[in-house]
Amino acid sequence: MSEEKTGAFISGFFWGVIAGFVIGILYAPRPGIETREILKEKTKELGEKTKDFVEETKARGRDLLTGKGVEIQEESEEK
Repeated sequence: MSEEKTGAFISGFFWGVIAGFVIGILYAPRPGIETREILKEKTKELGEKTKDFVEETKARGRDLLTGKGVEIQEESEEK
């Protein structure tokens, strides 16, 4: 249950940051061209950060599952 809450928190935090960023950029007092350039740059950065986050999460999940698999294997060998 705790892992579910942690995942929900991380997901909510992530989407909250994105929403805050978009609202902040759209309401900033800048010309349209400048705003679009900033959005373009920040979208690229966000894409890279998201890719890194996904890869890190995959690696953590893989490590967690591998660790659990080893534990189960060791328990079955002990019996």
